[in-house]
Amino acid sequence: MKTDDLERQLRSALRETLDQEAGPDPAWAESPAARRVAALDRNRRRWPLRLLAVAAVIGAAGGAALLTGAPHQPAAYSNGRIAYTVLHADPAGGDPDTDIWLTALDEQPRRVIGSDTDGVDQACPAFSPDGRRLAYGSVEGLWSATDTAIAHWPDYRNSALVIADVADDGTVVDRLTVDVGDGVPLPCPVWSPDGGQLAFGVPLTSPINPERSGQGSAVWILRQADRHVTVIPDLLATDLEWSPDGSVLAIAGGPETDSGGRVRNGLLDPRLYLYEPSTGTLRTLDAPTRVSGLTWSPDGERIVYARSQPSDDSRLTLYIIDAETGQQEVLTSAYGAVHGIGPVWSPDGKTIAYQRSFSGERHEVVLVTPDDRSAQTGLAKEVVMPTERTTADGSSLELWPWRVTWSPDGKSLLYVAWTYPNGRSGAGTVEKTVMAAVPTDPKAPAVILANDVLAYDSDDTMRVPIQIWGRLPSN
Repeated sequence: MKTDDLERQLRSALRETLDQEAGPDPAWAESPAARRVAALDRNRRRWPLRLLAVAAVIGAAGGAALLTGAPHQPAAYSNGRIAYTVLHADPAGGDPDTDIWLTALDEQPRRVIGSDTDGVDQACPAFSPDGRRLAYGSVEGLWSATDTAIAHWPDYRNSALVIADVADDGTVVDRLTVDVGDGVPLPCPVWSPDGGQLAFGVPLTSPINPERSGQGSAVWILRQADRHVTVIPDLLATDLEWSPDGSVLAIAGGPETDSGGRVRNGLLDPRLYLYEPSTGTLRTLDAPTRVSGLTWSPDGERIVYARSQPSDDSRLTLYIIDAETGQQEVLTSAYGAVHGIGPVWSPDGKTIAYQRSFSGERHEVVLVTPDDRSAQTGLAKEVVMPTERTTADGSSLELWPWRVTWSPDGKSLLYVAWTYPNGRSGAGTVEKTVMAAVPTDPKAPAVILANDVLAYDSDDTMRVPIQIWGRLPSN
C-alpha cells in the first residue's frame, strides 16, 4: 500500500470522557472468561522468548528539530502514573475485552479507557516522555478468537492507533485516531522522547509464532505534527527502539520465515536493522543474526541485544554492539527463557535488566553491569534479584516475572509477575498476576500496585511495556 493511500486513511476523533471505575470487577477471578485467560497464559509460557521479546524504547527524538542531530541531553525524571491492561468479562456473557487502567505509587487503580460493554479491545498503553499523553492500540474482535491461529485474524476489525491527552487529575480524553485497517492486530506504539513520532509494527503474520511468510508486513512511523505516515515495507518486526537522539530507529525482525515461504518455528535469521528517517535509509548490522530483544544505551553509542542459539530458540545470549562500527562483545553466558521482553537498559546507563529461567517456567531478574567485567570469564558481572520479596505490609511474596522494565528514576523495577497465595501452588490455590514496584535494593519492600493484570496485551501484538510507567521531569 502506498504512503498516499495510508495518509488518506488517517482521521482524528474526539470521544466522550470514558468510564472511570474504582477497581477491577471482584467477580472476575471466578468467571469463565478468567479461566479462559488462565489457559491462554499457560500456553504463552511455553513460547520461545526470541519470539516474545519486544524491547523497550529508552528515549528518542522524532520531530524535525531533533532529526537534525542535536545532542541528547540526559534528564532527571520523577515517577508518574502507570498504565496497564485488564481483561474484563462481558456482563451479558459475551466475549471479554481489554481496557486500560492507571495507577501510581500513591493512587488507587482506576479504569480510564474502555468499559465492560463497548466490545472494543484497548491495550498496549505507552506514555509520552512528558507523561501528558497516552498512546494505545484499539481493535474489535481481538479476544473473540479461541487461540492464536492466523485463521482468526480476518476477525480483527478497525485496528487503530489512538493518542489521548492525560490531565493532571488522570482524566484521559482521546485526541487522535489513526486507522491501521482490518485483519491485523492492534498496534503497540513506541514514542520518541520529544513525543514527535510514534513507531509500531503492522504484521500480516504473528510476530510471536509466525505461521506464514512475513512478507507484506511493515513498520509504520507516524509524525504527529502533520500526521504523515512513513512505511517501511516487507519487514516483520519483533522489536522497535529509537536511538536517544532520534536519528535512528532500531528494528529486530525479518521479512519472512524462509525463502520458500514455508513455516518455521520463528523467523529465519532475524537481524538488527537501522532506519534513518532523515534519509529514508534502511541498513543492517551485518554481524548479528537470530536477534530478538534489543535496547539502546542512553548515550546512543551501543545496542545490547539477545541472540538465540541456532538449534534452540529458548537459549539466549546477550551481546553488546557498537552502533557505528559494528564491533561486538559477549555480555553473558547462554541462558534459558520462555517469556519476557528481552534486555532493558537502566535510565542512568549503568545497568541492564533481563530475565532468565531458573526452574521450568519460573524466571528471575538479573542485573548486568556491561562496563564491569569478570577477570576470569571476561563476561559482565551480574547480580540476581531475589524472587522472594517483602511487601509494604510486611508480608513475604514470591514474584515470578512475566516481564520487567524500569521506573523512570531507575530506582525500582516494574514487574508484571505471577504468584500463588503464600508463594506455593497446590490444591485449592489460584495463580494470580500482579503488578509490583520492586526496588533494586533487595532489602527494600516491594509495592503491589494492582491485581488481575493481563500478563500480555494480546497473543499477536508486539509487546512494548517499557513506556507503561510515565515519566515526568523532576522539579
